[in-house]
Amino acid sequence: MKRLFMLVTVLAVVPAASAATSRERAVAGPVSAVGIAGTELSYADEYRRDCHEVRRWDVATRGDVRIASHCFVSASTGSGIAAVAVSEGRALWLTYIGGNIREWSLWTKGGNARAKRIAFQAADVDGPAPIVLGRAWEGSLPYAVGRRIVVLAPDGSRTFSVDAPDRVVALSAHSRGFAAVLADGSVLRIGPTARILGQTSFEPGFAQSAVLAAPGLVVETVDGLEIHRGGVVRRVRFPAGSRFLGLSEGVVAYGTGRQLRLLRLGSGKNVLFRTLAPRFEAQLGRRGLAYASGRTLGFAAWVNVSSAV
Repeated sequence: MKRLFMLVTVLAVVPAASAATSRERAVAGPVSAVGIAGTELSYADEYRRDCHEVRRWDVATRGDVRIASHCFVSASTGSGIAAVAVSEGRALWLTYIGGNIREWSLWTKGGNARAKRIAFQAADVDGPAPIVLGRAWEGSLPYAVGRRIVVLAPDGSRTFSVDAPDRVVALSAHSRGFAAVLADGSVLRIGPTARILGQTSFEPGFAQSAVLAAPGLVVETVDGLEIHRGGVVRRVRFPAGSRFLGLSEGVVAYGTGRQLRLLRLGSGKNVLFRTLAPRFEAQLGRRGLAYASGRTLGFAAWVNVSSAV
């Protein structure tokens, strides 16, 4: 197999693009999760002690609506909303509560219908989440329970379901299909119509997440990124502890410490886009970049993201 290695210098600070088309606003409480698909941002915040809400902010219409709220009893190891996703008005979100045994619930809601719990699992608090809510793409909302991968359409119907060879630990929808990281370390590639396209092997724990996009299979690893295409593997190194936050049109968003950074894969140009609170939340989509820092929620339109790099 031919291998092409690329080392990117990631610590140079380059001024970010003007935020003329960006929007930032205060929300009711600290944000615990954020997602983006098209112009729809989904987010979860703790609007009062032990009470969390899921909201949808459409930056095209500027409408912000509450989808659901959950108030939890006090739990020794915490409670809250771990992940959110929305596409064309359909929302999915994952809640957790518990002590030594943590209870996980996956919920969905669309339009004026009531919220519905569609999956429930209990697991040891120190173990992995038994339910995985994937990164949404426009028109596709993926999730996994154990080995079973399900993709919902915005109307709530199942686009498809498929059983992976092992338990799913990370999942995403993107422009070319779906990618699932499995407990055995491998990454499963699935086409838009559920056809299994292939499986790439790694050591368990090396692959953290993956997307199937125009550049190829893009895998977040403990070192940075690996881009697999046509038998060639291209590597991009990130500082230790960095987080992959999405890919669109050849631009990668990632977080390192307090920095939200952008990298253009073609040129290797790497810029500091925002400095935020530690462990901020962010996700890059086709129409822009959503981010949250404490009680501040922000959106940068694609023109801002693209012009920065």
